[in-house]
Amino acid sequence: MRGHRSARVDLARIFVVSTSALLSLWVSEPRCEGATLNLMNEAQPGMPEFAGISESSVWTLGDRGEPIWALHVVLAELGYLPCRYHAVIPTDRLYAQNWEHAPLGYWTWNSPDVPPELERAWNPDQYTEITKGAVMRFEADHGLRVDGYTGPRVRRTLEIALALHLTATQPYRLVMVDQSIPQQLRVWEDGRGVIFQTACSTGVPAAPTQPGVHAIFLRNREQTMQGIGPSGRPYRVERVPYVSFFYGEQAIHGFQRRTYGQPQSAGCVELPIQAAKRVWELTGYGTLVVISPITMRGTE
Repeated sequence: MRGHRSARVDLARIFVVSTSALLSLWVSEPRCEGATLNLMNEAQPGMPEFAGISESSVWTLGDRGEPIWALHVVLAELGYLPCRYHAVIPTDRLYAQNWEHAPLGYWTWNSPDVPPELERAWNPDQYTEITKGAVMRFEADHGLRVDGYTGPRVRRTLEIALALHLTATQPYRLVMVDQSIPQQLRVWEDGRGVIFQTACSTGVPAAPTQPGVHAIFLRNREQTMQGIGPSGRPYRVERVPYVSFFYGEQAIHGFQRRTYGQPQSAGCVELPIQAAKRVWELTGYGTLVVISPITMRGTE
């Protein structure tokens, strides 16, 4: 199985392509190389095995290999990834889905302005937060349990969606939170670039917002938020609007303050109410949230 992987990667890297037209396409497009919730999708009685994959196989963060590459090919074809896969032999796509072997080919980004955080996080050979977010978006679109795991039910639904050309219901979008001062939140859309921007406030040093790439896993239009603040005192805030959790108890949400742009929350990403409403409308389950490390740019 690794032999197939090496052949494909070598092909993409040294431009060994059988036709001049394919070589031209490769040169003209941006290359896209490999530069957790607790409920899994359970196997259902009567479900067949998937091309050598065990009926009970469940893929999740950290898994690697040919099946993950094949999963990415399907997710990209259905519009759940910001890149596309070009099969060297197009007729390979005429065969039934094979979860052990993806067609020989290479990856390109859909857009020339892909955020560098997304490029760094992408690995077509590994199940990363990008994969998890794409699977969660697919699950939400098709009425499945939204947990980010790829089990037999998800694989079967992917096969059906592929056969019926049931593509993603929303464009691929990414939320980027820049913690340098003044702090900003931006929404990036594949093919359009940044489509929304607003000032925000993240966690104070005693309760920092977690840097990294995260997928939105829980959304509430309005809820009570409570806990222990950075000072050690309990807090309770009623009717917090447009809440999207992305890491533990940290969420993007609306919260009225006099000013924004500097750390002042208990770990969440706070937005003006109307801005939070717009971000809520542009995002959903599985949307990735990229939190930058905090810096003091702009304060000198």
